[in-house]
Amino acid sequence: MLNLRKLATTYPNHLWLKLSQDLQAEAWQQSQRHANAAACCQAYLNYLCLKTFIPWLEAWLAEDNSQHQKNSIFSATNWNSLWEFVNGTPIDLGEIRLVLIPSDTSDLEEFAIPCEWVDIPSWRKDYYLAVQINLGNPEQSWLRLWGYVSYQKLKSQGIYDESDRTYYIHQEALAEDITQMLLLPQPNAIPQAAPSQLSTQVAEELFTQLSNLSVYSPRLTVPFEQWARLIVDEQWRQKLYQQRLQLATTPTANSAAVNLRQWLQQADSIITEIWQAVDALLAPPELGAVRSAEMSVSAEAIAPVIRLIKSNRPEKERCQAAGVLGQIGIGHPEAIAALIELLHTANDEETRWEAALSLGKIAPHHPQAGISRARLIDLGMQLGGCQVALIVTIRPKTDEKIGVRLQIQPISQQHKLPPNLILSVISGGETRLQAQTRSDEQGEGKDKVLQLGFSPPPGTQFQVQVTLNEARVSEEFVG
Repeated sequence: MLNLRKLATTYPNHLWLKLSQDLQAEAWQQSQRHANAAACCQAYLNYLCLKTFIPWLEAWLAEDNSQHQKNSIFSATNWNSLWEFVNGTPIDLGEIRLVLIPSDTSDLEEFAIPCEWVDIPSWRKDYYLAVQINLGNPEQSWLRLWGYVSYQKLKSQGIYDESDRTYYIHQEALAEDITQMLLLPQPNAIPQAAPSQLSTQVAEELFTQLSNLSVYSPRLTVPFEQWARLIVDEQWRQKLYQQRLQLATTPTANSAAVNLRQWLQQADSIITEIWQAVDALLAPPELGAVRSAEMSVSAEAIAPVIRLIKSNRPEKERCQAAGVLGQIGIGHPEAIAALIELLHTANDEETRWEAALSLGKIAPHHPQAGISRARLIDLGMQLGGCQVALIVTIRPKTDEKIGVRLQIQPISQQHKLPPNLILSVISGGETRLQAQTRSDEQGEGKDKVLQLGFSPPPGTQFQVQVTLNEARVSEEFVG
C-alpha cells in the first residue's frame, strides 16, 4: 500500500494530512456520547476532520498573510448535538461559508452531501468539501480532501435522492485544488433567514417520536419541513440529543432475549423496535447507479429465470436464479411456486436459504418463507471507524425446528472485516459454535463475511457473541 508521501505525489492537487494515533484515540473517546453506533462513527470521523483540517487552515492562512478569520458556525459545546443527526463540519472563513463532509469509503465516484446543508437557507454553504478518512497503521492513517463544489454547481449538476435526503454529484464535476478557492473565493448572495419556528406543541410531539431509539435516523423519519425547523433551533436540537443520549445510556429491558419464532409470525412491532431490514442497513453496490428504482417485470421476463431454477444446471446458478426471483417475482404466483419447489429439490443448503429468503420477499406470509434482519454492532475503536452489522436469518424447517444463520458483514461494500474477529454461539454456558476471520500476508483482513448456521431445538436459549480483542458485544435469543 502506498504511503502518504507517494499518495501526495500521485494526486498533487489533493490535500493530504496525516492522522496521528493519539488524535484517533482522542476522537474515539469524544465520539462515544451518542445514541447509536452510526452516530458515534459519524462523530468520530467529523472530530478527526475538525481537529486535522482547522490547524492546517490556520497555518496556511498565516503563511498566506490572508485577512480571512476562522469562525465556527457552531460553538465547540454543540458539535455532539449536530453530529448525532447530520454528517458535516461547518466553518466560516470571513465571508465564505464552508462545510467539510467526511467519509471513510474508498469509492470516490460521487460526492454525497446531506440536504440540510443545501436546502435549509440558514445552513446553506458557498462550498462543500469532500473529505476521505483512511484509518490503519500510522503510515496508512490520513485525511484526504479530494474535491469541492459550489452551491450553484451542486444545485445545477447534482442529483437529489429523496430516499436518503442526500445530493449526489459525480467526481468529475468537482474542483480539486482547495488553495485556488481560498485564494479567489466567490461568496454567494445567500439568504440567511431561518425557517419559521415550530409551535411548542408540535416540537414536543416530535421530541416524543424522535427520542425513541427505534428511530435510528431521525432526519429521515419526519417531513423535511418539520425536521428543518426543529434542527436549526439550537435549544431544541440539544434537547433532542440529550433525550436520545439519556435513553441510550439508561439500562432497559432491551437486553431481554429475542424470540425468533415471533419473527416468523410477522410480529413487525417487535422487529422494528430493535432490528432493521437488511436492505435498509446494507447499501447495495448499485446504489450509486440506480436509486429508488421501481421494477415492474412481466411474466415473460420471469419465465427464463424459472426455467433455470427447474433445470439441471449447476447448483450455484440455480441459487443465483432464486435470488433474482426475490427481486423481480412480486405479484407472480409462478415465481412463488418455483421457489417452493426449489426448497424441496435443492441439493445445497445455501440454495435452500436463498429460496426461503426470496420467498419471504415476494410472499412474506407463506409458511415456508424466510426472514432476515440486521442491526449495527459497536466494537469501539477496534474497528477503526468501520461499521459492521450482525445479520440474523431464519427459516422454517421440519419437526417444528427453525434454521438459523448468523452473519457479520461490514456496512460498506468497500470494507473487509478485521482479522481475528470472532463470532460465537453460546448455550448452557458452553461455546457450541465459533468462527474467526483471517488475515492476508500484510496482516489485513481478507474476509467480507463471517458466518455460522445451526438448527436449535424449540425453546432453546442461546447467546450470540461478537469479539474483537478486548471488545465484546452479545445478543440473547430464543429459538
